Amino acid sequence: MESSELVDGADVVIPLSSVKQVSDMYANTLYGYFLGKRLAFPVVDYFAKNNWVKYGLSRLMMNANGFFFFKFKTKEGMDKLVEDGPWLIRNVPIILKEWSASVKLEKEDIKAIPVWVKMHDVPLAAYTEDGLSLLASKIGVPKMLDSYTATMCVESWGRSSYARALIEIQAGAELKRSVTVAIPSLQGNGHTMVEVKIDYDWEPLRCSSCCVFGHEDNSCPKRPQVVPSGESSKKIDDFQVVGAKKKKSTNQGLHMKNQKPKVVYRPVVNPKPILSLKKPVNNQVSTSNPFHALKDDVGGQGGSTVGRIEKNEKKSSDRQDSDEEEVEEVYNETSAFMTSDHDV
Repeated sequence: MESSELVDGADVVIPLSSVKQVSDMYANTLYGYFLGKRLAFPVVDYFAKNNWVKYGLSRLMMNANGFFFFKFKTKEGMDKLVEDGPWLIRNVPIILKEWSASVKLEKEDIKAIPVWVKMHDVPLAAYTEDGLSLLASKIGVPKMLDSYTATMCVESWGRSSYARALIEIQAGAELKRSVTVAIPSLQGNGHTMVEVKIDYDWEPLRCSSCCVFGHEDNSCPKRPQVVPSGESSKKIDDFQVVGAKKKKSTNQGLHMKNQKPKVVYRPVVNPKPILSLKKPVNNQVSTSNPFHALKDDVGGQGGSTVGRIEKNEKKSSDRQDSDEEEVEEVYNETSAFMTSDHDV
């Protein structure tokens, strides 16, 4: 299809009939969004179906950009819901606006937003509508009290640890953390000073330079990002140094196989002590020729063959040969005697 109408700067022009068709389908529809991180769709779906059905809610959906759409049966029910606001889901306010075909979906800068506030240690003398209104006015614009606090103001009995109120806070002012209250004495002798601490159920992101909610000073899009020239060059130099180190480490890894033997790590073996070297000799001597030991015992020369070998191995060997010859001579004489015709 080709567009029958041309508009400067646009590639496609939607026909007016299509716009009317969609507008009729989305009649009596509100779109909403959260500041900062949005809530999950099941959470919003559960809240809307349990609290907005009485206003004629019929459908709801969410797009990929985090915008929720709520369709109502009648325009009166939709307007009544907006009038009864502001609405908070899990103490996070949802921004609701009427949808139309000419609306561009975007999160606008919010300069005022309602938040539930707890005022701790409120003196009993201040538990009245006027007293709490004066307290809340120092924080922002009072909108309403919760049911328990309202009952406390009427009956002057019940929960006195804190008072809870819905207060519209401004982005152009710092959030109050405490408010000092002066209680006049009935005798006219001055005032009693009491510090009331302020606690917020939910604190939105706030930018002090833009005076809007939705982002902080560090993430402000209007804040210029200035980097000194010296720091920039320093970062470049650091990057080059790091790159050189990495390159050097890589080359060493590649040439590790070609290194000289002198840089190759080898296990160091400690030299054996002198006693350990003599131990094999002792073992060898203990299994020597038994005739040698026999000669020592018979001849009465004293000492053992082991001791002589430790002193002089060569001398021991010569003596061993001599002993063998002597034994052989004795053996020959005995044999000749046994074979002779000698009479006993």
